[in-house]
Amino acid sequence: MVERCTGQNRDGAACAARPLAGTSKCPWHTEGLAEQRRVWSASGGRAKSNTARAKRALPGAAMDADELSGWLAVVFRRLIAGDVEPGVATATASLAKAMIEVARAAHVEDRIAGIEHQLGIERSAS
Repeated sequence: MVERCTGQNRDGAACAARPLAGTSKCPWHTEGLAEQRRVWSASGGRAKSNTARAKRALPGAAMDADELSGWLAVVFRRLIAGDVEPGVATATASLAKAMIEVARAAHVEDRIAGIEHQLGIERSAS
């Protein structure tokens, strides 16, 4: 079994990539994968971007009040025990406050939309 690709880089140095299973060359030096390499190149580092990482980290659903309260309690206990820096606790509290405000604003918007619907008022697209 070949441990490193037998191909050469543009500068003439030996390629250090691992070869594909059952071959002596990596995907970049294997003939017949030109189209796949174009796809890989086109996607670039998009899957590793900050935006992509943030999207992968998002939970499936928003936290409800009980879940948020539970996490705040965990951070608070860890702060008291000295396991969490005060700045982290402050940031957590700020985020929790922002989450509550967003939930309240969404609730108010839903209520307004319901009232407008009952009154037969059409909302503008803005």
